[in-house]
Amino acid sequence: MQDNPTTLLKKHGKSFNFARFFLGSKTGIAAARLYRFCRIVDDIADENEDKVEAAAQLKLLKQQIIQNQETDPVVGDFLMLCSEYGIDRKHGITLIEGVSQDLIPLALSSDKMLIQYAYRVAGVVGLMMAPILGAQKSGHSFAVDLGIGMQLTNIARDVMEDAKMQRRYIPQNWVNGLSAVQIAKSEVAERAVVQKAIQRLLQLAETYYQSGLSGLYYLPPRNRRAIAVAAFVYRDIGRKLLNKDCIYWQGRVMVPTSRKLQLASQALWQLTTSKLAYTDCVHARELHLHLASEMQTK
Repeated sequence: MQDNPTTLLKKHGKSFNFARFFLGSKTGIAAARLYRFCRIVDDIADENEDKVEAAAQLKLLKQQIIQNQETDPVVGDFLMLCSEYGIDRKHGITLIEGVSQDLIPLALSSDKMLIQYAYRVAGVVGLMMAPILGAQKSGHSFAVDLGIGMQLTNIARDVMEDAKMQRRYIPQNWVNGLSAVQIAKSEVAERAVVQKAIQRLLQLAETYYQSGLSGLYYLPPRNRRAIAVAAFVYRDIGRKLLNKDCIYWQGRVMVPTSRKLQLASQALWQLTTSKLAYTDCVHARELHLHLASEMQTK
């Protein structure tokens, strides 16, 4: 192990690190180990300016997972985590394949491609986290939805930043065919179109959050609280963006610690008063309409 598994979480995943303190020590460390693997994979694509080299690094990680090789410390700890918690290591491969899409200029053309991308880079993280949290099998589909909701929030928050890197995750028809380059220029005449698309994106995210939160029923009570806090905090990024009229060209929206504490209280209160995750529920199949082929190995 190269470092403490919580190091990257504290630095890059402040919302999730905040929620981690509501978990037990063992579960919190395991969750941080998974986050570290996911973050390292993501950083290979985002931080290496040589995209050919980045592609080679991701391909190597993928092959090591396929061949169950534990020589690389990153892959070795991930495989150990999979063994400890019964995680299907194919989910790690799906994550790498999703992140690899970011190595070339990206322009998603449809709602289907958006949901598939969100599944590969975040929904599948929900699937990997579910066993760590002790989720019942019936709750795994809801874990996917919470991951997708968070990723849609992430996309909405980072529209300008992604556009500057030639990435447009918002479907083409939502922005009247605007390219990433055009979005990055942020011409006044085009801003309203993008703002409306971000609003639509966050409305879609809310649908997935509602499903994901209802699935907290399938978690042990303590872990239920932690994930509720994480969801409330991350969802608030989108709500704050909406309150600012989705002014995407003025930088990232952040949730301060004081607000996180308030949201944590709200989440815990709703769980305590049985307004949230109070009974078993049937998963809405339409939310996974575009994921039939993606989830065959779930």
